Amino acid sequence: MTLARQLADLLVTGLVAGSVTLTLSAVVDPNTASLVGVLLATMYYFSRYPWGSRDGQRYNDRIDALYDEYLPF
Repeated sequence: MTLARQLADLLVTGLVAGSVTLTLSAVVDPNTASLVGVLLATMYYFSRYPWGSRDGQRYNDRIDALYDEYLPF
């Protein structure tokens, strides 16, 4: 993974956390919405960089193919 792709993953992670938090805060307590947003964002990030996961490589290949198609790096 290049630094640029890791930065793109961090940007996606921030977008996941922010959009989930904003969406859920209209329905539930804002603290709970933040917690759920951060949990989902960390789940995405650690699925991209798994620690001992056997099945994560298949999803990472799909995401990398998407990056190759749309990102110039």
